[in-house]
Amino acid sequence: MANQHVQVYILHLGSQQSISPDDLRVMWATACESMDVAVSRRPLGHGHQTSRPCFGLWAGRQFHRVPAEQRMRALLEARGFLFTLTHTAL
Repeated sequence: MANQHVQVYILHLGSQQSISPDDLRVMWATACESMDVAVSRRPLGHGHQTSRPCFGLWAGRQFHRVPAEQRMRALLEARGFLFTLTHTAL
């Protein structure tokens, strides 16, 4: 992960759902309207949602939280994901 990226969200999917890191990165870049993003997969059992797939969503310094979050939620809902999107401190 590049040093200029900051983790801004934690994404938990439904326990029987999955997404490839490449697909998630494309969705996140679309939501942020920027290619200056990254995603990371957290191991199962991390945090409180132990059986649900968990990802970190990272963004660069020019990140605009509210519109990106709205777009990301809409993209996830449109694909039928059950999810929790939790923001982290910037």
